[in-house]
Amino acid sequence: MENYSSDVLKEMYRRMILIREFEEQIRKAYYEEKLPIFNIAAGPVPGEMHISAGQEPAAVGMGINLRKDDAVVATHRAHHVAIAKGVDLKSLAAEIFGKKTGLGKGKGGHMHLFDTSVNFSCSGIVGASFPQATGWALAFKMMGKDSVAVAFGGEGAANQGTFHESMNLASLWKLPVVFVIEDNSYAISVPKSKSTSIARNSDRASAYGVPGVYVKDNDLIAMYEASREAVERARRGEGPSLIEIETYRFYGHFEGDPQAYRPAGEIDELRKKDPLLRVKDELEKRGYLTDNDAQAIEQEAKKEVSEAIDYAKNSPYPSQDEAFTDVFANYDHAKPDVGLPQGTRLLPMYKAISEGLAIEMSKDSRIFVMGEDIGKYGGIWGETGGLLDQFGPERVRDTPISESAFLGSAVGAAAAGLKPVVDLMFIDFIGVTYDQFFNHLAKNRYMSGGKVNQPVIVMAGMGGGYSDAAQHSQVLYAIAAHIPGMKVVVPSNAYDAKGLMISALKGQDPVLYLFHKGTMGLPWMPYPKTSLTHVPEGEYTVPLGSARIVKEGNDVTVVTAGLMVHRALEAAERSGSSVEVIDLRSLVPLDTSTIIESVKKTGRLIVVDEDYMKYGMTGEVIAAAMEGAFSYMKTKPIRVANPDVPIPYSRPLEQSVIPSVEAIEQAIRRINSK
Repeated sequence: MENYSSDVLKEMYRRMILIREFEEQIRKAYYEEKLPIFNIAAGPVPGEMHISAGQEPAAVGMGINLRKDDAVVATHRAHHVAIAKGVDLKSLAAEIFGKKTGLGKGKGGHMHLFDTSVNFSCSGIVGASFPQATGWALAFKMMGKDSVAVAFGGEGAANQGTFHESMNLASLWKLPVVFVIEDNSYAISVPKSKSTSIARNSDRASAYGVPGVYVKDNDLIAMYEASREAVERARRGEGPSLIEIETYRFYGHFEGDPQAYRPAGEIDELRKKDPLLRVKDELEKRGYLTDNDAQAIEQEAKKEVSEAIDYAKNSPYPSQDEAFTDVFANYDHAKPDVGLPQGTRLLPMYKAISEGLAIEMSKDSRIFVMGEDIGKYGGIWGETGGLLDQFGPERVRDTPISESAFLGSAVGAAAAGLKPVVDLMFIDFIGVTYDQFFNHLAKNRYMSGGKVNQPVIVMAGMGGGYSDAAQHSQVLYAIAAHIPGMKVVVPSNAYDAKGLMISALKGQDPVLYLFHKGTMGLPWMPYPKTSLTHVPEGEYTVPLGSARIVKEGNDVTVVTAGLMVHRALEAAERSGSSVEVIDLRSLVPLDTSTIIESVKKTGRLIVVDEDYMKYGMTGEVIAAAMEGAFSYMKTKPIRVANPDVPIPYSRPLEQSVIPSVEAIEQAIRRINSK
């Protein structure tokens, strides 16, 4: 050990003692009423419990080098990292007990902790921390701050694609982020020798051109030194680093884990190398710590933790009404628009989208766009055309083909205060990002008790019609609409495209912004002329959650979205009936009142959807109508949708499954005959 000041060494020891005391007391509380027969559902502490006793050096060695404004994103075993970062102990304990006074008002629990006062968060998904910390680092760099982001993950997490994608992205953009791998030898029960092809994950750093440091044998001082250098390097603007620390967990992966995978006597041997005992011994040898000092530190830790546990036990549970709050920052419905906008400034949708982005980017420096081929190319659908010239490569960022990394980075950047727009190109590619999209972007606000807004727009092209087959022709908005916390908008014309984009950019919620490729007005693709609408110059908004009655009628209601709006209009004209066509514009929020009022007037309902029929938008709209206007219906509703087959390649096959004008017209004639 070098001759560090006694204050630094004693402070690290104090933090380690505090962490261990918290872990032991929270573990004891966890088992209350669960024993002698273990019952995970019993007792005052619900759910699973992951204890980090033994892994204190990783958290403390890094944490003491960080400032309050630095950000840390950790994994499911995160109590030690949270305490080392300065998370309030009482609020931490209360969250673990599921109480109203917890960090997330009892909505996140011990695997989903958020403390915005010290920029700390963690996730129950292995490998999720890496892209989000990368996003924090991107935000710090774009905002001109010298703050640093740190991602913690286990050795199993280093085998996740998010780790490698994030390392590459951080190195490419020279971001101030440090990746920490806590190697405790087991990915749940699988030993590292059976899961990882190399002995040291730190060696992987060389593949990305960044420093990789291996800290042997849970060494606090070596971890402190490696962390200090990595953090200082990041603050100097020299880019990311990777630290791997060989550490140990004294308990199972989770409480109740039988640990049959561990060799006999392994834990006893690890206990002999308890980092707390080793650090105490070193401090005593140096004359930095007396018996009285040690006793005082231990007693103070016991007192502080006991007060936190008592606070948690005595705090009230949240009311059941609390379960329904914090899903969105705002969820407003407005009156529907009637008819299409009139005027002479006709724009195609792709130019309207780009114009909406440009207007808001000019007014709000927090907005930036990232994705594949969005810079000089202008997006493959033209949706970002001209933005690079106007705002430069810092705010219009071409990315590697690493969807999980850059969408996950948007999650972190939004938490840091920016407003990212992610261009995903095709909605079919959403599957690559499912974890970051569904488990984090959609849920972080809720799990944090409303403290962490996620103003991220994910935009993508959707739909078929030009023989691109099953992996580039889907609609899929029903999947996103099914997940609480995600807004979904689908413009069908240029006016709405610009207005919905501006509304989404002004909000604080995540929005999936989908445009049908066949409505964009691109010169190399056919498009309905009704999508080419008047678009006023300057800023205007179209409220999310407000449908448009594109055509008024009295005989039948047709509800749809996207390209199908235009086919429904054509079918209505051909049918000779008085058809009311409703363009939903938003699937979430869904304007159910406009649907219900229209069905009350017409008594007949057809829902047209290019998405798959089962468990989709057709069923949701019909359910809303049945609940609100059942007694007004003259006959059962009709659905016109994809018949639950992948989109085929051959032109006649594709045309047979995507709803056509003829199919909609036949449905109108059929329902009017009843």
